[in-house]
This record gives sequence, C-alpha cells and structure tokens, in this order.
Amino acid sequence: MSYHEPTLLEGLTVGEAKEQLSQLIDKLEMVNFLLSSLEELIQRIPFILESISSEVIRFREKFRESEDGIKGVVELVYNLMEFLEKENVASFLNGVLEAYKEVKEHDYRTSITGIVRAMTDPDVQRALAFVLLALKKMGSSMR
Repeated sequence: MSYHEPTLLEGLTVGEAKEQLSQLIDKLEMVNFLLSSLEELIQRIPFILESISSEVIRFREKFRESEDGIKGVVELVYNLMEFLEKENVASFLNGVLEAYKEVKEHDYRTSITGIVRAMTDPDVQRALAFVLLALKKMGSSMR
C-alpha cells in the first residue's frame, strides 16, 4: 500500500462512502431474505420441473383425445367458409342485410292484406318457399 492511498477505515470516514455502507447495512436483512428465497427456489426446481413435465404430458394426452374433435371443428369451419364464398349464398346474405337496413330505416309495418298482396310477388314466393323448406328440414332433423 502506498503512502497516499487511504486505508479502508480511513475511507469509511468519508461522508458518501459511510452513507453507502450504512444503506447497505440497513438493507442486509432484505438481501439475506432474497438470498434465502433464491436458495429455496433452487431447491424446489426439480419438483417444479417435474410438475411442469407431468402437466405437459397430461395436456398432450388430452390433445390427442380431442384431436378428432378439433379436426371436425376445422373441417366444419372450412366447409362453412366454402359455403359462404359461393356466389348465390353471398348474394342471399347481402339481400338479407339490405332488407334489414331498409326495414330499420323506414320502420315498415305490414298487415294481413299486405302479406296476401305480397304473396303474388315471385321473389316473395321464392323466399317463402325457401323459408318453409328450411323449417321443414330443421323440424325433421329434430326427431
């Protein structure tokens, strides 16, 4: 050690170093708690990894069981997308949307005579036949 270098004890008398050492001593309990918690965590790591591993295995088994169900849902969504992409279905849905907007905007009302008069319209007849057939198919599938 050279003559000009302050010793450790002399360095402690310097205000800033003394304050830092005091803060470190004040926080030693927290540092000790952190280190002991870390040590406990390290001791439990094998148990934690075993639990994670068993959960992954359980998830994989459940996924295999439900894989057919998932494939069925994916097929259903794919078929639905194909169905909705067909031009006549898109046109049909667009017509329903336009009718909804128009009725909502104008607050249309109808009467029995209005329904009877509308029955002569070929477009209404076509739509009504579709609705009645759809209701019949739904009813027969409910048996």
